[in-house]
Amino acid sequence: MSKITELEKLPEISFIGNLSLDEIKNQVKVWYTERYQELTGTTPTLSNAAPEMLLQYAIAMLGGQALQYIQDKGNGEMLATSYGAYLDQLAANFGVARRAAERATVTLRFTLADTRAAAVGIPAGTRVRTEGGIYFNTTDYAEIKAGELTADVLAQAEEAGVGSSGVEVGTINTLVDPIAYMQSVTNLEESHGGTDEEDDDALTERVYLAPSVFSCAGPADAYVYYAKAWRNDVMDVKIDSPEPCEVDIYFLLDGGRLPTETELNEMQTYFADESQVKRPLTDKVVCKAPTEVGYTIDLTYYIGSDNRNNVAGVQNAVDQAVNEYKTWQRKLGRDINPTELIACVRKAGAKRVKVTAPVDTVVSPAAIARCDGETVNYGGLEDD
Repeated sequence: MSKITELEKLPEISFIGNLSLDEIKNQVKVWYTERYQELTGTTPTLSNAAPEMLLQYAIAMLGGQALQYIQDKGNGEMLATSYGAYLDQLAANFGVARRAAERATVTLRFTLADTRAAAVGIPAGTRVRTEGGIYFNTTDYAEIKAGELTADVLAQAEEAGVGSSGVEVGTINTLVDPIAYMQSVTNLEESHGGTDEEDDDALTERVYLAPSVFSCAGPADAYVYYAKAWRNDVMDVKIDSPEPCEVDIYFLLDGGRLPTETELNEMQTYFADESQVKRPLTDKVVCKAPTEVGYTIDLTYYIGSDNRNNVAGVQNAVDQAVNEYKTWQRKLGRDINPTELIACVRKAGAKRVKVTAPVDTVVSPAAIARCDGETVNYGGLEDD
């Protein structure tokens, strides 16, 4: 089911008249009885185990299964409810294909034990791994020049998927393929860009936006479409045009992560490639990281005395609710809203919530809220 607001508002459609399996069974029984009476002039009396009743049951089950296939096929042909291979076929009508899983990249620094009189080569495909067994291969041949100690080389994860992203600085440090005179290797940054195969929700959104790219005028939705097509982990995009023919693209990655300088440059290069992005030649496109607006959480909550036997459960639920609020708040242009925080904590089982922070704060479309700390206090039991 789509998470796009415009599609969620559409009414559900039944291609089988909303028939349930029980209704099909009853209809088969009615048809059998009517035909029996027509041929014999009497009403059949059958036990549940009679062969005729078992045959009716089998026919009804087959009919129900056939109708379910019809409903599934109908759902698959509508964007709001399409899924899996059906959605892939639907997307193809708009020239859109599901993005495959991608491998993370990272910059590795190779260091010699001592300077050498001649250059030391680092072959393309040189393998380096973490202690936990995540392997990265250098993408191109590189050299440490004569008289120098280090060289920085781009490497790519051997396996695609989100698990290859976020490998901490300094942990890709085991050289699998020995190189003479090499003392050490390490990653200078967290690995980034590893993504799983595009899921149905993300693909549905790109198909929904796809008609925007048919325009040659550079509509905002077209830029959103291309930004989300750059990589599977682009979570949120805002488009701004501060001056005529200038387009600023602000984007956020999965988990509410801001793009790194490297990722900004990569998207900038992507938008400059006319073979990948169709845009007005007069548009100057600049990819930017959103600014962050800090806030803190300071609240005290109380639990109703009728819930005294589940205090620990409610406390755990409140902690989870606060985390969910921080995730909810991590969206471009979303104002800091303490009312939503109260609603989350109340839904978790709190009777009353007293919030000191955050306070209502307007967040600009190109900015995002950032939690700088939290204090969550349990105030005790209260009578209703």
